[in-house]
Amino acid sequence: MMTRAEAIAQVSLFCDATSYPQLSTTEIGSALDIYSRFSTWTAATTYAVGDRVVPTTPNGRVYEARVAGTSSSTQPEFPAYPAAQYKGWSIEDGTSDPVLTWVDMGSINVERYDVRTVARQMWMVKASRVVAEIDAKEGASDVKLSQLKSHCLEMAEKYRPVAFA
Repeated sequence: MMTRAEAIAQVSLFCDATSYPQLSTTEIGSALDIYSRFSTWTAATTYAVGDRVVPTTPNGRVYEARVAGTSSSTQPEFPAYPAAQYKGWSIEDGTSDPVLTWVDMGSINVERYDVRTVARQMWMVKASRVVAEIDAKEGASDVKLSQLKSHCLEMAEKYRPVAFA
């Protein structure tokens, strides 16, 4: 599975982050956190319905909160099932009222970070930064900065999600 640092590096590459207008690793990391498909279970944390976690010691499964609540100070026993079995089992966690309930969503078959969506977002950020740029000509230099926005939007389009009807 790709680490956060590896995901930042990949998005940086996809977005040409060091070229004008530059993107910082902090900006890319923040976007990756927004588009994270799941997080690692954390003690004494409030989880909302739909939040997804993996155990601190990964077991190849992902769990989704079906009843919102606060996690316990110790991680529940997230069982490791064979890949194709037992999807849908629930596990209670914590002592909140109502009790936080996790449902086994099956095996993890995706990366944690959606790097393609983040790459698209970062190209949109770059486009927004150059929206007011104008062309300049001085002597033999002819700089067409107005084309930079179009280029950024074209690149963002390359990372648009594929939709199946």
